[in-house]
Amino acid sequence: MLALMDQTHQPFVADEAEAVIARKAADRLRAVAETNESIRITVDGKGDDKIIVPLPARAVALIYEVLEAMANRTPMSLIPHEAELTTQQAADYLNVSRPHLIRQLEAGKIQYRKVGSHRRVRFADLIRYENACREEQKKALVDLGDEARRLGLE
Repeated sequence: MLALMDQTHQPFVADEAEAVIARKAADRLRAVAETNESIRITVDGKGDDKIIVPLPARAVALIYEVLEAMANRTPMSLIPHEAELTTQQAADYLNVSRPHLIRQLEAGKIQYRKVGSHRRVRFADLIRYENACREEQKKALVDLGDEARRLGLE
């Protein structure tokens, strides 16, 4: 398995020149990405060589999103779902304290494995936990709204 730090040391941020190029590319790709269809692109090679590359619709949408982020100079990282994060990286991603994350791990709410004395959390498991928390929050808000209506507080 891959450790996050092995894949990216810092979020990627486009410089000014890259942002200008990315803006032009994103503007040209927007209409194509919105059609949600697979495409073929032609890449000019050396001399008269041209390479035709098929791209599935989801890849086109992803490329468009990356170009938009670059054009806006938004920091970004691509993290494979199989990447393993340290507890500090996982806590940073969730925007919680490391001790809170450790309590969630030990309570069995997030799967992890131990490497020696260190815990490692798969990014996919972190996403699963984050989605479950969002669902719990939505349910709590619905319940709170129902209770407010029942009490005539609306």
